[in-house]
Amino acid sequence: MAEQRADTTELQALVDSLGELIAYCDALKSGASGFAYMLPNDWQGPAMTAFLGSFTQWTLGAEALRLQAEALQSQAKAALTAYEGAIGDMDEYWSNLAMNLGA
Repeated sequence: MAEQRADTTELQALVDSLGELIAYCDALKSGASGFAYMLPNDWQGPAMTAFLGSFTQWTLGAEALRLQAEALQSQAKAALTAYEGAIGDMDEYWSNLAMNLGA
C-alpha cells in the first residue's frame, strides 16, 4: 500500500545514540578508576579517603548508567527488528494481494 509508510530512522538513531552512551559510560568508568590512583602518594588521610570514595561512587554511577543504557538499547533493537520485519511482511502481503487481484 503506497499511501502507508513506516519510517524507522528515528528508532535506528535511538539505537545508535544508546550505543554512544554505553561507550561514554565505559570511558567515564575507566577514567574515574584511573585518575583517582594517579595522585601523589603524599595525599593521605580522611580527605584522600573521601576523595577516593567519590571516584568509587562515580565509577558505580557510570556502571549503573551503562547497564540501564544497555537494557534500553536491547529494547530499542527488539522494537526496530519487529518493525522492520512487520514492514517487510506487509510489503510482501500487499504485493501478493495486488498481484492476485491483477493490479
